[in-house]
Amino acid sequence: MSIRITAYFKPNKSMSKKLSKQVIENKIGYTHKPDCDNIAKIILDALNGIAFKDDNQITELKVFKLYGEEDKVDVEIEYM
Repeated sequence: MSIRITAYFKPNKSMSKKLSKQVIENKIGYTHKPDCDNIAKIILDALNGIAFKDDNQITELKVFKLYGEEDKVDVEIEYM
């Protein structure tokens, strides 16, 4: 099973419009907390017993942190 988690974070209101546009276009990466491993842990724990029997079934995991228009998390699961 392969899982891809993409966490989106709104730019700070204190950012200039120019900088905000750059981060939305992913020209500047999101390097703040939470850490990728903490994002994965909470998402996988939440899906345990719902999307899969146990998270030990996961053979591939990718986690991305990006700026976005709104705070949200997308999860893609590929069953093999």
